Amino acid sequence: MMKKIKQAAAALISASIFFTGCSQNAANNPVAFIENPPEGTGDRFTVTFSDWNREYKYRMGAGGYTEEKDAELCTQLRKEVIEYLTQERVVLYLAEQMDITAASLSDEEVKKIDEQVQKNLKKWYESYEADAKLALGSDFTEDELLKKEQELFEKFLSQTGITVEDFTMWETNEQIRLKFIEKVGESVEDKTVDDFVQSTIDSAKEMYEKDIATFEKTYTAFYIPEGSRKVQQIVVMIDDISASEVKAYRKDGDDEKADEILNAALEKVKFRIDEAYEKLQNGEDWKKVQEEYNDETSTNDVDFNLYPKSSTIDKKIIEAAMSIKNKGEYSEIQKTDAGWSIICYKDDLKFTDEEIKSLNDQGREFLVQQESYKKVTDFLKDYPYVLNYELLNLEDPESTTASEKQ
Repeated sequence: MMKKIKQAAAALISASIFFTGCSQNAANNPVAFIENPPEGTGDRFTVTFSDWNREYKYRMGAGGYTEEKDAELCTQLRKEVIEYLTQERVVLYLAEQMDITAASLSDEEVKKIDEQVQKNLKKWYESYEADAKLALGSDFTEDELLKKEQELFEKFLSQTGITVEDFTMWETNEQIRLKFIEKVGESVEDKTVDDFVQSTIDSAKEMYEKDIATFEKTYTAFYIPEGSRKVQQIVVMIDDISASEVKAYRKDGDDEKADEILNAALEKVKFRIDEAYEKLQNGEDWKKVQEEYNDETSTNDVDFNLYPKSSTIDKKIIEAAMSIKNKGEYSEIQKTDAGWSIICYKDDLKFTDEEIKSLNDQGREFLVQQESYKKVTDFLKDYPYVLNYELLNLEDPESTTASEKQ
């Protein structure tokens, strides 16, 4: 279920907009409808060309897009708008079956909606500040500035067919959608969540053993391998030109030439890592030495998660880090293709109680979203939409499939 674009960068809002015109008859024509909807629902699922076109124009204008310059993006936008509007009607209907409607919202929820609407409108007005000041000249009050911002925004809205009242409708529908999801979530049992989280953890463990690169990219939030540590570094780097040449020769398979360049570059900066190591040996504070010598200053006082089988960290660094006996101690000086390093063993890496709770919260959220989406897709299987691809200016996927078979 896609969310509506309600705010865009100010620089794009005043961009030129190309809109295709249509007759009054075409405006009332349906671009999406259900042929045999549930009994008693009438045409509540129907989306007219006017319904769709005003939303499309609004999103086009909000993004500063034109059909002439952004044809491919606009095609995608046309699809997104019709999908959003059809699904929105289904969600509102399903929510109503659960007695969730605009009328059922509490005073607090209505207040929250109004506050969000005002916040969204305020952002829109502020996005016109530069244009408003230009129009007013050098002498104006804050009230005059706000009024001019509102005028410019309302002029933009008039080009789309959207009104300020639509902002309230959007937020109301969003509140109904969230309550629908919450209601669906009541059927998701704790055991289902626990089983799902454990299954994900088991998959993460398996991935760590079989495909460490995928594990580090996707699964680190679900499993911490035994022996993992939090570490910090002091890095004295070689010059950029030498580093680039080393990388290039390594890539070409010429390790001999790469080592020759690397060793020469390392020798030039060896004195700095020796100074850092000597100060540590003499008992100087790690943080103080790190601040003085670490060339990667953005990593000062930053803990890195280090896994015993990591594929992204130099093996020599992993071995050095894992060989440190006690927390707070540091490694011998290590040589890498980037320069010299000293590693400090800060702590064992393990899940905190908050992170474990977060895992379960994320698992529940995922399952609830999945169950909510399933209710919508199940409805659409029983009551599929028919789309007018010609009016939507979209290619009919069935005709595309047929042409591919020929």
